[in-house]
Amino acid sequence: MKFTNKFTFITSAIVLTCIALVLAGGMVSLRALSLKYHQQRIDSIIQVIEKQVAKQTTITQFDHWLPDVLDASGVVRLRVERDQQIVYQNYYEGRRYFPSRLLLRYDYDLKYYPGVRVIIHTRQPFSDLKFTFWPLLGITSAVILCLSLLWFAIRWMRRSFYGAELLERRARYLLQNNPTARFAQKGEWPKAASKALDVLSERLENSRKERSIFDTHIRGKVFLDEDTGLGNRLAFENRLDAVAMDENFLASTLMLISLTELSAVKHQFGVGEGEKIIQQVVDLLHHFCGRYDDSFYGRIQKSEFVILLPQMSYQETKVAAKQLTKLLYQLHLPEVSWIDNFFHIGVVNFPFGAKTMHIIDDVNQSLLVAEHQKISGWHLSEEDKNQAVIVKGTVRWRALLTDVLDRQALLMYRQHLMHRDAMSILYCELWPRIIGYQKEIIAAGTFMPMAEKCGLSDQIDKQMLEKVLALLVMRGELSKPIAVNLGAHLLMNKKNHQWFMFELMQQTRQIRHNLVIEVSEHLIDKDYFALRSALNALQKVGCKIAVDNVGKSVVNTSYILDFNIDYLKLHASLIRDIHNRKTNQIAVQSLMASCLNSHAKVIAVGVESKEEWECLLRLGIYAAQGSLFSTPQAMSI
Repeated sequence: MKFTNKFTFITSAIVLTCIALVLAGGMVSLRALSLKYHQQRIDSIIQVIEKQVAKQTTITQFDHWLPDVLDASGVVRLRVERDQQIVYQNYYEGRRYFPSRLLLRYDYDLKYYPGVRVIIHTRQPFSDLKFTFWPLLGITSAVILCLSLLWFAIRWMRRSFYGAELLERRARYLLQNNPTARFAQKGEWPKAASKALDVLSERLENSRKERSIFDTHIRGKVFLDEDTGLGNRLAFENRLDAVAMDENFLASTLMLISLTELSAVKHQFGVGEGEKIIQQVVDLLHHFCGRYDDSFYGRIQKSEFVILLPQMSYQETKVAAKQLTKLLYQLHLPEVSWIDNFFHIGVVNFPFGAKTMHIIDDVNQSLLVAEHQKISGWHLSEEDKNQAVIVKGTVRWRALLTDVLDRQALLMYRQHLMHRDAMSILYCELWPRIIGYQKEIIAAGTFMPMAEKCGLSDQIDKQMLEKVLALLVMRGELSKPIAVNLGAHLLMNKKNHQWFMFELMQQTRQIRHNLVIEVSEHLIDKDYFALRSALNALQKVGCKIAVDNVGKSVVNTSYILDFNIDYLKLHASLIRDIHNRKTNQIAVQSLMASCLNSHAKVIAVGVESKEEWECLLRLGIYAAQGSLFSTPQAMSI
């Protein structure tokens, strides 16, 4: 109940109770006074009788005047007893009959005549009273006036306290982390409290931003190059470990770019000219890597840059190396002739499961070969004939994916997420997989990029959601939650979002509560406001929201509070060998600190060893996912 309703209810109840008590008290007092006055009249009759007896008046003389006196006083019966013997009895027959239950009885012992008792029965004092309009007009007018004043008072209080209701609503929004609470509404009262909320909400917002900026700064100091803002060697090593051990990437490409003559340029033309060249390379790499999904580029030394392109075949690597070389030849140098021997590129295409040290050795050898050519260019190490790489054109991918969708042949693989005790399940995550032309199992990391190019990603996400909702209904409301990773396009597309909301509203709230929607962090950073409205709508109907791939790149974590995130899933690159990498521990602690003012729980992804898990437990992780606890298993839906 709102504050105004409570206040008006209490006020109305008090006023009405007071009116009722005044009326009831007046009636009781009036009755008591009437009975007192009536008793005084009877006392007077007794005194008259006693005086007449003292004068030795005969009984026959009483009959002449006593009935009239008794009738005028409302006496119906009179009886005189001496020693319980009736001495005199009078009964006045009026025009109306009065039952004994409506009469009042008075017993008197005569003062001067011991043993003589007078018993009188009288009518009620109000028996002859008739209530007419005019006597009741005053009381009625007073009651109506009180009720009218009460109505005006309640109306005035409602208007006066409407500002307090607005202030209360705003405070409630603040507790719910509703973004509309940042702005004061017109008419809020008291004004001082409204201004205080403005100041406090502004300070809270600034503190959140400062906290996010501070956490971003900490991780930036650890994983970003100070001069260029690109990933440093630590970030590169973490990403390379994660890509090499990710089964979704059957083959990937690593390029090592060395600006061989950069030091000579700085020596001859100054440090400023060298910094301009570095900035040109940064812009060029940003433009080049923007063509590839999930790519990474960074600076590992003063004159060396790396590019990591997941899911690249050997032939695609050649094309990419040629394109990169053409772009580097467009660098503006102090002397045009220097470009002929200014840079060299070592390229290696490595399969899933390759050792990180072997990959780095191969790319360094390729770079040495390129440098020995004495001309700017690239060198690609020989192809590993044993690696299995799926290479298909867009037309064949479209045909394969369309056939899978028509047959509803998406395969479902699940993996459990475990609590800190490593015994109880938090929820299980489902991934789609398909069967290729050669009957091979193709992971989502391989076919989903091609599905986006073919415009079929929304249909795959829809079919995935239908299967997950059917599984939740089949398991019942007491089953463990299920997580599914969705693309941003399905959530931001109005028609698809309405379809999803309609499907959810047909389920019970507990079923919706058991559904966890996972979205990648880079998608939130890319489409911040569009995804916030979509995810907030899903949360309002009962779904939980998880953000995965957290820490894959340095991103401001203010979305944790804005999106009211339930789970924060750390990228596997932060977890790999975390017990041996202090920088990764600092990054994990920073991300966990970003969740202090929210109810978000931090989950580690890619835990493969007991040492990693023990280190994560010391850091205070909430749950974990990885091969240490369970491996992906096929499900039949």
